[in-house]
Amino acid sequence: PRANALDRAFANRSSRTMGRNTEGEKIVEAGARSVAYKPLPPPTTTEGITQILFYQYVEPVWSARRQKQAIAEFHRLARENDVTGRGRIALEGVNCTLTAPPAGARRFCQGLRDWDPDLFNDTDFKLTDGVPAETKFKALTLKNTQELVAYGLGGERAPLLKQNTAKHLEADEYHEMLGNKDTVVIDVRNYYETCIGRIEPPKGGAEFLDPMMRNSREFPKWLNAPETKEKLKGKKVMMYCTGGIRCERATALLSQMERAEDELQTQGIYHVRGGIDRYLKTFPEGGYWKGRNYLFDLRGEQKPEEKPDEVVNTETADVCKDSYCCVCKDHYALYKGKHVCSNKECKVPVIVCDRCRKKAETELKGQLLCQLCERGHDLRALPLPDLVGQKRKLALAQGSDVNGAAKRAAKRDLEPARWVHVGKLPLTITADQVRAALAGNDRRAGNVEWIADRDTGFFYGSAYVEFPTLEDARRAVERAREAPPRLRGRLSRVNFAPARAKDPARAGRVGDRPPIPIAPGRA
Repeated sequence: PRANALDRAFANRSSRTMGRNTEGEKIVEAGARSVAYKPLPPPTTTEGITQILFYQYVEPVWSARRQKQAIAEFHRLARENDVTGRGRIALEGVNCTLTAPPAGARRFCQGLRDWDPDLFNDTDFKLTDGVPAETKFKALTLKNTQELVAYGLGGERAPLLKQNTAKHLEADEYHEMLGNKDTVVIDVRNYYETCIGRIEPPKGGAEFLDPMMRNSREFPKWLNAPETKEKLKGKKVMMYCTGGIRCERATALLSQMERAEDELQTQGIYHVRGGIDRYLKTFPEGGYWKGRNYLFDLRGEQKPEEKPDEVVNTETADVCKDSYCCVCKDHYALYKGKHVCSNKECKVPVIVCDRCRKKAETELKGQLLCQLCERGHDLRALPLPDLVGQKRKLALAQGSDVNGAAKRAAKRDLEPARWVHVGKLPLTITADQVRAALAGNDRRAGNVEWIADRDTGFFYGSAYVEFPTLEDARRAVERAREAPPRLRGRLSRVNFAPARAKDPARAGRVGDRPPIPIAPGRA
């Protein structure tokens, strides 16, 4: 299997060992430290290709013009250095998983540093040499998104990273803190990832907390729950994720909540620099990690390099009780075949073993359920924290003028309703195109009403769209915040329209296309 080939390649790469810690665990120097503000490491081998993992937030956010310049520079450097892969480039920064020849990977990263030294010298480029050539991406795909991680906290709602009081810890420092009492460690990943591998703190050490969420949008709701806050009070709070990017926003969110809510006080917030990826490279025998690390790239998974498969399988069965086939319920901890939960409001990956694969693809197709749906576990109905109010409170406490930001945030956080407002539409558009752009895979968008100027009758690019249920409208708005719909080359704005829902007099004009006035002032 591809993952095993990668494990062998990693195990054969050259690296220097710092020695062993007090538990007798081997610690690898090459994996333990960030390369931010340091020279990029030379290739450890010329065989295969190099994988590049990195993210970088931008604060204050880029202008639209600077974002376009960044996208153009990424494409230029990629063409010159044979770089392929996937990336998200938003106004708030970049997040990329790329592949390239060893030398080309270094030239690409250095090119970004040269293009914007203040920004990309701060980037922790994680370079993995010796990756099998067959795992190289075929092309470069850069996606323009509103958020790097879909927390639903884009724009004015996003907690400020520069005010984040959380501390980065190197992997060996993080490992040591896991042994402390009066400490909790939160897995910031999705539950289907945790099912096949997670950190298991030592006895007498940190308490492990799993939000059991389907996606990152549920994390703020879980964090805001009274029972969660109670577990965090007076504790050191540690977080981890795959590569570190999810923890940047997650720790900033907790930091903001702690500063704004007197009753929520911790003994500090910490996260591991470089995430699980760097932790496993630092501790090739696994450290406190048990099982496999779910990956979103072509590898699929990652395990400790020097831990045998049979030991990994045994640990997974012992620690990760939900690592089982969703059909026969036997222990199994590999995601194969891209099977997903049949609940249309879930759709997370599910585990299907080799023995049940044919049945899952035929007679049981459309009936597979994830562990959370089997139990009826759901965080979606929980309330979000009052992020706008918190930011306003903190800004006022610092003597800042927040009127402009508050107005923009208030406009963004409108009361949820079945009616949705869509703005910045092109003048030549159809109702079917608007429905398709908003409905996603659900195809549940309904009536489209064109908003025309009352005096002139002209259409200036806005419409109301009605959804069958409030949950349908909520999903459409969340999707649009993560990835604004593009209609005829224009990014449209989407938000709830509570005023239209409450007042039928605000109804727009129905038709396949926007209204065209017969004469000035008359439609």
